[in-house]
Amino acid sequence: MRENGPLDSLPSGSPSFFPAVHPSQAVVHASEFPASFPQAEDEIDLRDCLEVLVRRKWLIGGVLFAVFVTTFIVTLAMTPIYKATGKLEFNLQPPKVTTFEDMLVPQTQTREFMNTQTKLLTSDSLAWRVIETLDLVHNPRFNTEITAEGEDSGGILSDLRRMLTTMPGQGEDLDAQVREAEVQQRLLKVFLDNLEIKAERDTTILNLAFSSPDPALARDVVNTFIGSFIAWQLDKKIGAAGVANEQLRKQVEVARIRLEKSEAEMNAFAQKAGIVSLDSRMNLVYKQLEEINSALALAHAQRLGREALDAQAREVGVSALPMVIDNPLIQELRQQYVQLESQYEDKLVVFKPDYPEARRLKARLDDVASKIRHEESRIQGGIRNDYLVALKNEESLRTQADLAKTSALDLNDRATQYKILEREVETNKEIHQSLLQRGKEIDATVGTDISNIQVVDHALLPVKADKPRIQLNLMLSIGIGLLLGVAAAFLLEFLDNTIKSIDEITDRFGIGILGVLPEAEKKFADRLDRLVVSDPRAGFSEAIRTTRVSIQLSTAAEGGTRTLLITSTSEGEGKSTIAVNMALTFAAAGDRVLIIDADLRRPRLHQVFSPSASGGGGLSELLIGSKSLDDVICATEHENLFFIPAGLVPPNPAELLASRRMRMYLEQLHEDFDRIIIDGPPSVGFADVLVLSSLASGVILISTLGRTHRQALRLFRRSLLNINARLLGTIVNRLNVQNRFGDYYSKYGRYYYHPYAYGDGSTERAQGGVPQLEEPRAS
Repeated sequence: MRENGPLDSLPSGSPSFFPAVHPSQAVVHASEFPASFPQAEDEIDLRDCLEVLVRRKWLIGGVLFAVFVTTFIVTLAMTPIYKATGKLEFNLQPPKVTTFEDMLVPQTQTREFMNTQTKLLTSDSLAWRVIETLDLVHNPRFNTEITAEGEDSGGILSDLRRMLTTMPGQGEDLDAQVREAEVQQRLLKVFLDNLEIKAERDTTILNLAFSSPDPALARDVVNTFIGSFIAWQLDKKIGAAGVANEQLRKQVEVARIRLEKSEAEMNAFAQKAGIVSLDSRMNLVYKQLEEINSALALAHAQRLGREALDAQAREVGVSALPMVIDNPLIQELRQQYVQLESQYEDKLVVFKPDYPEARRLKARLDDVASKIRHEESRIQGGIRNDYLVALKNEESLRTQADLAKTSALDLNDRATQYKILEREVETNKEIHQSLLQRGKEIDATVGTDISNIQVVDHALLPVKADKPRIQLNLMLSIGIGLLLGVAAAFLLEFLDNTIKSIDEITDRFGIGILGVLPEAEKKFADRLDRLVVSDPRAGFSEAIRTTRVSIQLSTAAEGGTRTLLITSTSEGEGKSTIAVNMALTFAAAGDRVLIIDADLRRPRLHQVFSPSASGGGGLSELLIGSKSLDDVICATEHENLFFIPAGLVPPNPAELLASRRMRMYLEQLHEDFDRIIIDGPPSVGFADVLVLSSLASGVILISTLGRTHRQALRLFRRSLLNINARLLGTIVNRLNVQNRFGDYYSKYGRYYYHPYAYGDGSTERAQGGVPQLEEPRAS
């Protein structure tokens, strides 16, 4: 028996120039499958979103083109609309000829004021006033439903509504009134729909605009609207002044009667109570109370200050007080003390304390210290005396204040009713005076106030159409088209149930990634089945060899996998092509390889190898007993590679594959071959794959992004779990790196060579002249 290839003996920790297997792509055996599949977390990945947009770029472009063309055609077919604009300035306080106030008080808040003016400008009464002034009822450019005779038809809906609402026998007068009301409401709606009023930010200026197919009509409407609004405001002021003047005359008479009655009641009560005046300047009781309260407040403040000073002197001593520190006598004594202390310290350096001169200095020091203490004690006593004097003064004033307060309270009790009567007299007097004055102001201000509305700009004749705005519409169509295209792309992406990314296979289904095969170039389409031999430098060939090493390394700890079943969830995913190229790579590595075409329903491997390789039969003949192993095993043109074709298509493929002979022949083949690769049928709808999975040492699934369905992958994985089959992992085929935005798979498994090439395209090292592969750089 031959040993496995040279790479089978590599330890798992040995350095290798092949791409390492990511932990998330580790092989998961069938015995390690969880009972429930892990669900991928729903998170937004910007890279995935960009991949969707690139993949659906033609759909997005088509939607964008359709929206753009439709918008362009509709825009050109629209009737041009002209807009005339005028400006009005509003003053919160109108200018006055007189100093009197107006009847209509303006609002003080700018925002509320401007909102009020905007609502007034959009009122139906003002709009109808402009319509009547310009006779827009008979203008066909404004009233589009006017007939040739100059009458408003109102349309079919208006006629039908009148027929349903008008009862028989009501007469023609009611019908005419209904017709007139309908015309008025319809014209008002047309007018207000074309009228635009907008306040400029942080100003009291309003922009008035009117849109119409006739530019002259738009200009005339705006100018007439401005004049009508100013006249309407003046009419409101004159009407309000007349009503207010009539009401004031009645209120003045009532106020005069109340004033005379209140004055008589106050005088009678003052004579009875003996009250002359309650003014503090003329009343002795109030004047004394005021003077005593002022003196008491001053004495209280002095007492608090002296009390705080005394407390501080008792707590921390007087030595730190400013009055002690700033005392000239104490300052002089302290200077003397410092000088004597310095002389005394100098003597002690040479002499002992009993030395006569030292004792003399010590006596003088004690004398100066005694004087300082005596002066500080004198100052502290003075502070205490000041506090006691302030305390007695405050107590005396408080006693006098209590007596004065009692007298004032007695006077207040007698004067309470007098004050009530006095306030009533003052109130009635003020009301009477204000009503008289207001009545005279109204008579004087009628017709004299200048309007608070100023015309900033009159409307000019518009020369350029406001609508349609071709550039704006086209820009909006581009934006809307992009949004709709992106929405359609993501909607189709959501409805598409196929696998979109490699991470989804590992995260959602827990299946390890054995390799990623890029989509082969079109020039290799006719020789793709043997591309690893015909063009070993192609990206597809390098990815096949990388996948072979990944399989060897992932199963090296268990002694390698002898029998590999290669299958897919659906047909057309390239399992046969990968099986042939995988067999060629194992054979090139030195393994003795046998590839079996076990797809007994639609076999294809007999087309890959030469017709002579079909021999005297195939797998179906071997399983029914008409052929032996020696009859069906065919040698190929490649060294170490042998082939068993499928043979004739039987009516019961699953029963043949599940027979005892199939297991027996596989055990015999293990003695002669290092690696057996079985090309199985797709797993969808057939039991053949389950039978072969139970016979193989490991199963390799071929999946294609955008083609392999999630449900099919889920059913395949669950079926292997049920029969305890071993799933080595999956090989992702036909990865289109050009359509994967920013994907690292664009360099997966790619090797680079130094450009030391001969004319025949071979590459040699700079030393030795032997053609060798350059060690690949990390991709």
